[in-house]
Amino acid sequence: MQSKQSMGLLSFISLIVGLISLGVYIFTGDSFIDDNITMLLGFTFLVLSFVLSLFSKKDKLGRVSLYVSPILTVIYLLFFGVMSLFWNTP
Repeated sequence: MQSKQSMGLLSFISLIVGLISLGVYIFTGDSFIDDNITMLLGFTFLVLSFVLSLFSKKDKLGRVSLYVSPILTVIYLLFFGVMSLFWNTP
């Protein structure tokens, strides 16, 4: 039982780190940290949060990460898809 709770907590912490990294990427641009680093870290931590939450479905924090991380990942990918459509037009 203790390992499930710690897995859920680790999943939730990685979700928070991914959200912070996404916030830094979206709101600071390239002025604070390089965009490639924050973009890669944000997506990596969101995927890591989802994978860890699969192992802790019965924990409360694991369930939060299980439902929130796929939604954020889809929004994240749609954000880049829309950005590339509008900013890369000839």
